[in-house]
Amino acid sequence: MNKALATIKLHKIIILIICFALTSIVIYRTPSSKPVSKQVSLRQALSDINGWVMKGYTPLDPKIVKALELDDYINHNYSNGYDTVYLYIGYYLTTKKVGAVHSPLVCFPGQGWVVSNTKDKSLTIGGHNLQLTSMVIEMGPRKELVLYWYQAFDKTSSGTFLQKIYALWGKFLNRGEDNAFIRISISMEKQSIEKTFITGIEFINAFYPRFLKYVKAEQCS
Repeated sequence: MNKALATIKLHKIIILIICFALTSIVIYRTPSSKPVSKQVSLRQALSDINGWVMKGYTPLDPKIVKALELDDYINHNYSNGYDTVYLYIGYYLTTKKVGAVHSPLVCFPGQGWVVSNTKDKSLTIGGHNLQLTSMVIEMGPRKELVLYWYQAFDKTSSGTFLQKIYALWGKFLNRGEDNAFIRISISMEKQSIEKTFITGIEFINAFYPRFLKYVKAEQCS
């Protein structure tokens, strides 16, 4: 048994060394970032989503925008006539800013929310694999389901480590450097976590293909 554990540990160490080596090669050979911008703003691109109408927009304090080093962002709420979802996207145009965002697992407890039912989930949306984290947050009478993920061009991850790997590898291959943090919040009220999650998936099915199209859209110098 001890031998088996030692073998597993050795394999993990070898894999870790290989990952560090590959990352070093990518960083060394990766071209420098180029200043770019999008043809339209994120707000314009997502002003309407199939089946969901934008009902409100909450601007962030300039100090927060500066602290998060945002190149663009939206903080909208959308309704399909029955349900309302709140969408926040912090958008970045270069890989230099990967990791600038703060983890919700740190931010929400720091703001007084109680976090529970944290789970990593894998979805297939429009033929694309999407890795996200689902969690429930509570503060007093308020209770919400939060779904979030990190975007590195057309790749998603539930954490920043893989986002950085995807971003560096994409840059090495001269693909787009766009990256983002996406968070969807839905009030649970008297709904079960299962029903609220279904609402979130319905919104993601409508939203994500549109968002991915924006990510892949041509940029201008």
